[in-house]
Amino acid sequence: MHYLVGDNMHVQSISRKDLNSIQSRKNMDKELQVILSLFKGKRKLLHYYLAGFIDGEGSFSVAIIKHPMQKFGWMINPCFQVYQHQKHREILEVCKYVFGTGSIYRKSGIHPVLNFSIDSRRNIIEKVIPFFDSIPLITKQETYKKFREIVMMMEKKEHLTKEGFKKIVCIAYTMNQQGKGRKHPMEYILSNMS
Repeated sequence: MHYLVGDNMHVQSISRKDLNSIQSRKNMDKELQVILSLFKGKRKLLHYYLAGFIDGEGSFSVAIIKHPMQKFGWMINPCFQVYQHQKHREILEVCKYVFGTGSIYRKSGIHPVLNFSIDSRRNIIEKVIPFFDSIPLITKQETYKKFREIVMMMEKKEHLTKEGFKKIVCIAYTMNQQGKGRKHPMEYILSNMS
């Protein structure tokens, strides 16, 4: 079934799926406004609340991905993420609102989990780092410091030198369970630099 929307001059057909998507977006905007209204006039409290939430449900990661077009045959990809069950998407919308950037998408696999992600180095430098520099984390503070160090090294173009690249890889492999679950062991990356 299709519905017609628009004025007399511009009529457009939309499907029921599109209509449901529009309605879902309106509901999400209402839920976001409800959460934001709890912190009306108390933006700093909203930031503390969000930092605490991220301390439990967020992650700072640095992927090292084989990429033949990169200088040493590997790409370094820093990423800030927050995970949440799809029925609580509104908290990820709060993240997107507060940081003023990022994407929300469904995590791959069968679990109904959504992911809020900022992987643009520019946005990490301009939005993520100032936020967590002003509101320190508790459980993820050490990981954040390493993440920040890597991003700032990349900003200074240190990843384009062999010594800088190796240092970044070594730091990345001390984050998040010391590199467990990574596709390639650190030694493999360091011995397979082009």
